[in-house]
Amino acid sequence: MYFINPFKALRPTKENASSVAVASTDHLGEDGKKEHLKKNPWSYLNVFDANNEKQSKEQFELMKKNSILEKEDDTCFYIYKISDQNHEQIGIIGTAKLSAYDNLHIRGHEEIFLERAQKRLKQMDNLNAQIGPIYTIYPDNDELNGLLKKEISSEPIYSFDAIDKCKHEIWVLNQNEKIQKICDLFNSINRIYIADGHHRMEALSKLSEFRKHKNPNHTGNEPYNYFMVAIFPQSQVRLLDYNRLIKDLYGYSPKDFIKQVKKKFNIEKQDSPFKPNKPQTFGMYLDKQWYSLNLKEPPEQNLFHIINLDINLLHYYLLEPILGIGDPRYDNRIDFLAGFHGLKSIEDKVNSGQAEVGFALFATQVQNVISFADKKLNMPPKSTWFDPKPLDGLLAYDFE
Repeated sequence: MYFINPFKALRPTKENASSVAVASTDHLGEDGKKEHLKKNPWSYLNVFDANNEKQSKEQFELMKKNSILEKEDDTCFYIYKISDQNHEQIGIIGTAKLSAYDNLHIRGHEEIFLERAQKRLKQMDNLNAQIGPIYTIYPDNDELNGLLKKEISSEPIYSFDAIDKCKHEIWVLNQNEKIQKICDLFNSINRIYIADGHHRMEALSKLSEFRKHKNPNHTGNEPYNYFMVAIFPQSQVRLLDYNRLIKDLYGYSPKDFIKQVKKKFNIEKQDSPFKPNKPQTFGMYLDKQWYSLNLKEPPEQNLFHIINLDINLLHYYLLEPILGIGDPRYDNRIDFLAGFHGLKSIEDKVNSGQAEVGFALFATQVQNVISFADKKLNMPPKSTWFDPKPLDGLLAYDFE
């Protein structure tokens, strides 16, 4: 087997694709989810949000029984294009062996919430399938990039606008010589990086180990030894800011809190929402006022092993010492807000009392992700927001 392999996807019929597939629930919100489910009874949300595992499994089986989902006849790669008015990325979906993750040919960069990974594991074990791909990036390869672009001149099997305000299009690639070429090219690349899906990846690894130990005839070639992966070129992916909301001021009044912040940061009032446009600069919204922040002194050298990420700097110099925020994986006083919501969402959360203060950050850069992964280091959770993301449910990989 190759590093990246073709497979037979379980996928919706063309007429059902747009109603079955699901974007990140960050794009929907609770009210949006309810509206989406009313309009789309066959949505995978009915599988994910079922009352219990039995109902989830029954709904999934019902989708197959009613031919909402069908198994591909041929072994294929799937070319995936995601675009909006200002952005376009063209990648490929296939499968990879889990040993490539264990051997660091597939590299992660972010700490995880163990409870969330456990939830993913239970879901996939129950359904006996992986519904959404692990979103990864590969170091640019001109030959591979050109091959993928050439293949999208024909009619796609799916093409529709989703709730994330992007167009999602997929093409089937099933010609043997082209499949072989893609396999060979990925073998030469030999490494990819997880952009989004660290919890799912950890769950898949644990699930594979669990099934391996239960199977006395394990060979290493069973479907549970593989997982579905969406791979896009490094130069085409887009990263947005991932902002922070803190629920209280740790006993400080707004005035006293600002006094504490001024010990380490230069602070300037801003007449409009402040979106950082360079590293080591922060926006802060407090008491209906925007401020810009930057450190008075350069950060300590090698404080975080490799690079002074803004998320680390904010935590080390402000969130932890002033606001008492501990490990963000377990501290319920911190919340996270993806950049596509805009700075007005920070204002709305603070003005409504859901948070006392909000921080706008400069987006983590792709090269930061790769540097951390290559050094086998993890960023804090919620460090990166890749946008757009592949939809869940356009393609599924079953472990049968």
